[in-house]
Amino acid sequence: MRELDPMLDVFIFETQQLLESLEETLLQSEKEKDLTEEHINEIFRIMHTIKGSAAMMSIDNLAKLAHALEDMFDKIREGKTRTDPDSIDGVIELVLEAGDKFKVEIGKLSAGGRSDGDFSGLSERIHNYLAEIMGASPSGGGETSGGFSSDDVDLTDYGSPLYKIRIVFETGCQMENLRAFGVVNALNSCCQRILHKPADLDDASASEEIVKNGFVLYIQSSENPDMLKKLVDEIMFLESSSLIELAPDSEELPPSMRAVPPRDEEKSTVEKPATEIAAKQNFISVNVNKLDKLMNLMGEIVTTESMVTKNPEVENLHIDSFERSSQELRKLINELQDIVMSIRMLPVSNSFQKMHRIVRDVSKKVGKEVELILIGEDTEVDKNIIDTLSDPLMHLIRNAVDHGIETPDVRVSNGKPAAGRLTLEARNAGGDVIILVSDDGQGLDRNALIKKAGEKGLLSKPEHEITDREAYNLIFAPGFSTNTEVTEFSGRGVGMDVVKRNIDKVGGTISLESTPGQGMTIQIRIPLTLAIIDGMKLRVGKLVFIVPMLSIQESFKSNDVFLDPDGSEMIMIRGECYPVMRLYRIFDIAPDFESLDDGILIMITTDTATFCLFVDELIGEQQAVIKPLPEYIQKHNIGMHGIGGCAVLGDGSISLIIDINSLVMD
Repeated sequence: MRELDPMLDVFIFETQQLLESLEETLLQSEKEKDLTEEHINEIFRIMHTIKGSAAMMSIDNLAKLAHALEDMFDKIREGKTRTDPDSIDGVIELVLEAGDKFKVEIGKLSAGGRSDGDFSGLSERIHNYLAEIMGASPSGGGETSGGFSSDDVDLTDYGSPLYKIRIVFETGCQMENLRAFGVVNALNSCCQRILHKPADLDDASASEEIVKNGFVLYIQSSENPDMLKKLVDEIMFLESSSLIELAPDSEELPPSMRAVPPRDEEKSTVEKPATEIAAKQNFISVNVNKLDKLMNLMGEIVTTESMVTKNPEVENLHIDSFERSSQELRKLINELQDIVMSIRMLPVSNSFQKMHRIVRDVSKKVGKEVELILIGEDTEVDKNIIDTLSDPLMHLIRNAVDHGIETPDVRVSNGKPAAGRLTLEARNAGGDVIILVSDDGQGLDRNALIKKAGEKGLLSKPEHEITDREAYNLIFAPGFSTNTEVTEFSGRGVGMDVVKRNIDKVGGTISLESTPGQGMTIQIRIPLTLAIIDGMKLRVGKLVFIVPMLSIQESFKSNDVFLDPDGSEMIMIRGECYPVMRLYRIFDIAPDFESLDDGILIMITTDTATFCLFVDELIGEQQAVIKPLPEYIQKHNIGMHGIGGCAVLGDGSISLIIDINSLVMD
């Protein structure tokens, strides 16, 4: 894909942010069955900004569609339309449909293509519907003023305060004239008059002048100055801003604004002191490719540092000055690593919020009532993992609404509320994040799953030996489906296996629990990051493995082992019994020791189980840069189950990173 023009890149990014905010506002309005004044103004501002930005980028089809919606909400906020529930539903449906069109066109632009969609039909429907809820004939949808050439505006309140606003954008943000246009749009709805310098934002020299002198506005507004300042400070790529109230006869005002007559014959002689409110935004937007490169460099630094400080030739010298310098270097690298990692960490809230729209659309089409509950939206995960997680979550949510949750009449007949409940939850668990998708629907039929798996030849053991957990997880097998009907959302025999593959790609695991008639819960466990972990090196035979430090509770020597009724080894520790796993048996390798007296036991704790791992030797801590296994090994998966990746050690050798959770699932 070719690299996008920087101005277009910024337009795409900002429009995507606006569309996300638009959808969230609309869904909230639909839930409340009301368009509040705050929501109306927010939608109007979004459409006004998109219209102006698209026009500046010469993307006329998007500008015209945004303008049609802007017209609608301009009339709505003026109180010229009906506000009954049916009218509100119609408005929300149209705006959501338009939002989807915007997303499609933005996708084309992101892929390096052109926005070529024809929205004349949708724009006409919007204007016709506006005429309908106004109780009048269509007006033809004429263009309205952009609001920033104010010399011909009739001021209705001559006593409103006058302000000077000065804005400085971040260095190198580009498209300063377009951003200035966005400022005017944001203030337009709450100001009686706006003049600005430079006056012509379409002029080619406007951006250069704004970079040199800042963007200066003179406004007249009866709004609270704190609200005006808040509107300005919400602008992206803002370096600083100031707002000063000016006296009506101030020499700083443009002549046309100084000529405003007083509201009353008696003019107050008390002058208000000019106050300046300054603020800075302490954030910038960075291309994610640069973050990826930074993370890769961080990984190389960690690996190189390990190769220098852990080099066997150097370690045996015991040079005090070298060790002190190494410790200081490690401290600095740890701090740098923490900063780099934190930059890439994003809350899952964006992915979670998108599910409201999925639930809304699917439930309407299949005639069900479903309430989506979000928990733990502020849980942070590496950006790359969030990107990978989006599609699996979307499929699981659609699946749950389509045939997990029953129709209202069936639910009521079974003694349940008519509206189903779907819960999406995220929480931290050590070095992992757990995502739970739960519903209170009909659950899975164990016998139906086993029967279908038998018909497809997917069973590896007799039916009576299959546990409930194994039966429920058959649904992740390729081509498996119990749906007898093919719908728009599920029942094609594909999907759940794709979900599992996507989760596997990021080193995660997925499992399912179900109670017939009561619902089911799907648990996704994923690592916080794909990049670097703190681990413990351990050896079995000639192979060195790494186990995440967060999973290790303690290590000890003991031979107090007994067999349970199934013949599995168990060990008693402080009155509790734990299973013993011999690593050399799991990976079929030759150990140095088979007697527990000679080797060492490591207590490992996961979110679902605690067990003791038997190894030959515990070597020491190791910060590891996780590298994926070679593709040919992943493809054939020969003896690699339980391995989450590999890492380069200080001596240049390769160590395998153990996936603790997959060991437990075995």
